[in-house]
Amino acid sequence: MFGSVAVVALYFDGFASLVSVWSGSAAHRFSYLVPGLFLYFTWLRLPDIASMSPRPSPLGLLYATPFGGLWLVSQATQLSIAAHVAAVGMLQAVFLTLLGWRVCRKLLFPLLLLWLMVPFGDLLTPALMALTTDLTIAGLRLVGMSVVADGNILVAGGARYAIIEGCSGLDFLLGNLVISLVFANLMYRGIARQSVYVLASLPVAILANNLRTTSVILITAMTDRDIDLAADHQTYGWFVFFLAVVMQMAVGLRYSDARGDLGSPPDVAATSIEAPPATAHLVAALCGLVLIAAAAPSYAMFVLDRVTEPISVRLCLPPNMPTAREPLDNADTWRPVFPQAHARLHRVLEIDDWPIDFFVAYYWKQGPGNKLIGWGNRLYDGNRWHYMTSDTETIHVDGRPMRVATERLSGPLERRRLVWYWYWVDGQLIYRPWHVKLIQAKAVLLGGDQRAALVAVSTEEHGATAAARGALQTAMDRLPEIAGMLNGATAGSSSSLGRPCP
Repeated sequence: MFGSVAVVALYFDGFASLVSVWSGSAAHRFSYLVPGLFLYFTWLRLPDIASMSPRPSPLGLLYATPFGGLWLVSQATQLSIAAHVAAVGMLQAVFLTLLGWRVCRKLLFPLLLLWLMVPFGDLLTPALMALTTDLTIAGLRLVGMSVVADGNILVAGGARYAIIEGCSGLDFLLGNLVISLVFANLMYRGIARQSVYVLASLPVAILANNLRTTSVILITAMTDRDIDLAADHQTYGWFVFFLAVVMQMAVGLRYSDARGDLGSPPDVAATSIEAPPATAHLVAALCGLVLIAAAAPSYAMFVLDRVTEPISVRLCLPPNMPTAREPLDNADTWRPVFPQAHARLHRVLEIDDWPIDFFVAYYWKQGPGNKLIGWGNRLYDGNRWHYMTSDTETIHVDGRPMRVATERLSGPLERRRLVWYWYWVDGQLIYRPWHVKLIQAKAVLLGGDQRAALVAVSTEEHGATAAARGALQTAMDRLPEIAGMLNGATAGSSSSLGRPCP
C-alpha cells in the first residue's frame, strides 16, 4: 500500500493528467471504470493468492527503470501520453517488486487492465474518421443512394453531412474493448477463447458505428428530414451500440465454459497462509523501488528550467516580405488555435492577387503550459473551420525539396482550405511531431536551443485543389528565409504576449 501511495504522489501530475483527459473526452469516459474493475478482479483472485507467500522481486526494480526514463523524457518534451504510460507502468512495478512474479501471475489480468487508463485513443481518431467515411459511403451506395464525397464531407439525399471527431466511433471502440475484456475474463477459462472474443468485439464496434452513421443519413433522407436523426445522433448511436453489445454477448454466452472459480466472493479465512517474507527483504525492495521511482521526477525538477514568468517575444516580418496585411476581423476568417504561444504572427500576403495566409506560433521555451505540440493546439477553430483530411507533401523551399504536413479544412458556405505546415526546432525544419519531441528532449536534457515554432501557409481552394497547391508553392518561392526571421526573435519579460513588428 505504501509503495502505491508513494508512486501516485511522485507521479501525481501524470495521474492528474489522465483524469483530466477522461473528463474532457466523451470517448474516454469508460476509463473511469478501470480502477474499480482492477480492484474487483483482484478481489476475485484472493483465494488463489492468499495461500501464496509474497516475495519481493528484483524484477520489479528492473521493470520500473525504463518507465522512470520515459517519465524524464515526457517532462522534457511535455508529451502527455508518455507521462501517462510512465505513471501506469511505475504503478505496476510496485506490485511486481513487493509481491513477486508468482503472485503477479495470478493478478496478470487486472494488472494488464490498468493500461486501459492510458488515453491512447485520440491517436486513432483521424484513421477512424477516414474508415467511418469510407464505410458510410459504401453502406449508402449498397442500398442504392447516390453519394458525393469530398474528404469527410458527404452529400447524400440532397443534404450535406460531415463525419467529425464525434462520428469516428472511438467511443464505441474503447467502450466495447472494456466490456469485452471483462466479459471474456468472466466467461472463458482459456486464453484462446478470451482472445478470439476480444478481437471479434473490435469489428463489432466499428460496424455498429457504421450502422449509426449510415442509418442516420438514410432515415433522415427517406423521411424528407421529418425524422432528423442527425440532430441527435449521439443518443441514437448509443442505442445502436447497446443493441450491438447485447447481441455480441448473446453469441459469446453460447461458447461460455462457466468460470465458476471467479464467480463467488473469496473465503480468505479458509485458506492456508504461508509465512510472510522476511521484513528486511521487504524493506529493501520498498526502498529500492522508491529510490528508482523518485530518481526521474527529482532529476526532472533539477534539470528542467521551469518558466514561471510570462514571456513576451518580439517577432518581426522580414523587410523584403511580399505585401502583407492583417487578416480580416470577421467570423469566417481562418484562425489557427495556439493559445499558449509566446508570440503569434498572422499576415495575409498578396501573391499574384491570390491571398495567402502566413502564420507563425512561436515558443521561446516550452513548459507544462506552453507546448508546441499539444491537444489544445489546432489549425482550425472547430466552430467555423473544421478538419477534413491530413497528408504529407513535398514542396520546394529555396530550390530544395522539403517534406511538409498538410491539412484540408471545410468552412462556411462549403468553402475549402488547404494548409501546409512544418515545425522549426533546434534550427531544423521538420514535419513529424514525434521528431520534434525527440529533438526537444535532446535540447532539454543534453543542452541546446529550446526555441521552437510552427510555420503554416494556407489558402482557400477556389476550384481545384491543384490550383491552391500551385499558389502556395508560388508563395514559398517568393518568401524570404523564414529561419532568419525566427532566429531574429527577441524575448523580454513583459506580462503580455509580444506583438508582430509594424
